[in-house]
Amino acid sequence: METLEKGPGIEKIETSIEGFDLISERGLPKGRTTLITGTSVSAKTVFAVQFLSEGIIKKDEPGVFVTFEEPPEDIRKNVIFLGWDVAKWEQEGKWAFVDASPIAGEDHVIAGEYDLGALPARIEHAVHKIGAKRVSMDSLGAIFGRFSDSGLVRAELFKIAAAVKQMGVTASITAERTQEVAGLFTSTTGELMGGTSVTEAHIYTLTDTIILLRYVEMFGEMRRGITALKMRGSMHDKEIREFNIDGQGMHIGKAFSNVTGIISGHPVFTSPAEVDRVKDLFK
Repeated sequence: METLEKGPGIEKIETSIEGFDLISERGLPKGRTTLITGTSVSAKTVFAVQFLSEGIIKKDEPGVFVTFEEPPEDIRKNVIFLGWDVAKWEQEGKWAFVDASPIAGEDHVIAGEYDLGALPARIEHAVHKIGAKRVSMDSLGAIFGRFSDSGLVRAELFKIAAAVKQMGVTASITAERTQEVAGLFTSTTGELMGGTSVTEAHIYTLTDTIILLRYVEMFGEMRRGITALKMRGSMHDKEIREFNIDGQGMHIGKAFSNVTGIISGHPVFTSPAEVDRVKDLFK
């Protein structure tokens, strides 16, 4: 097993997610925000929950989970098979929910103005109440699906992300790669390897790290991949690595070898000689 070495750069906290702290070179930037983005069912919520769970189990760091999509009771039930007893942690004052999920019976799309202004205060209250060091917010796509004015929602999310950063916690935000969410976090290009851009200029500075999760079909079976697209102020692994999920959560393994087109969802297998030739072009 590879080992972590302390190097120069910004301070980080170890996620303790197996393999992730190697590709991110010691974990996530401390006190900053990380975007976890990917297609549907690509394990974004698992990452968000595991980020808090590992902090509680291995670092004794309480965490706050902000849910925009699933009600807390569903999350408690969905992750118990992974060995994460969220209800127990809540009783111990190590885990707190901020429930921003849809109310039963609420219209799917709400027209007119909507104010998320109370949400930062609710998050801050939960952070102070349990002394949280980590915050996970899941998932931004659910917000865009519920409100008609996407421009207003973007502005409110900007305020929320800025407020969370001021709290001094280390945060992860999940977002499905849809047309609306793609306009939130970077502006370098309209497309990324055949997909929509991950973010937009006026909110670009709020996310310091972008992690991409991807499903890909190979030899008739579905495989999962993860890569760090961006990590401001820090070196990171550039390879796309395979990961799996078992009864103990997410485990990140070796890099995909002799294959291209994973991020675009159209893998093409190449010979080792061709891979070496292309690598030599960028030396």
